[in-house]
Amino acid sequence: KGNASEDARPIVLVGKGLTFDSGGISIKPSEGMDEMKYDMCGAAAVYGVMRMVAELQLPINVIGVLAGCENMPGGRAYRPGDVLTTMSGQTVEVLNTDAEGRLVLCDVLTYVERFEPEAVIDVATLTGACVIALGHHITGLMANHNPLAHELIAASEQSGDRAWRLPLGDEYQEQLESNFADMANIG
Repeated sequence: KGNASEDARPIVLVGKGLTFDSGGISIKPSEGMDEMKYDMCGAAAVYGVMRMVAELQLPINVIGVLAGCENMPGGRAYRPGDVLTTMSGQTVEVLNTDAEGRLVLCDVLTYVERFEPEAVIDVATLTGACVIALGHHITGLMANHNPLAHELIAASEQSGDRAWRLPLGDEYQEQLESNFADMANIG
């Protein structure tokens, strides 16, 4: 807590850190599999920010949470068709074990609610579909709070690390419907 004000609510940074993502039982193609060690880049970015905040002794309240795991096939791995209960109590039907990042994030985003944050920013490598949509040089930004989204886009333009806001319309919610759980893990 770098802010002297005890009333200042923290900003929480969440980093997704899959140390290796083979896709699990829904295994990825072998081409490019060696690069799946980079699925921890969200956690690495948050770690770097937290280290910088500490070294510069910035007067801000910020909490960093790194969500780490590995996604590999095996006898104890989760499977397509499994129904998982999340930390929030909601259930998720697993349709593809390679859509694991959102499962990791749903629990860590529930976990950080205990800090009563002013804002939560998660950093993650979530889907190759974002690369298809935006290419390799622009980051996808999803936000449910317009003022924060505008600040992040402005910061991206100022830094030269460009971001583009992607839509979060209600019509996408239908794609998550499941006959067996509150939602499916793909949509």
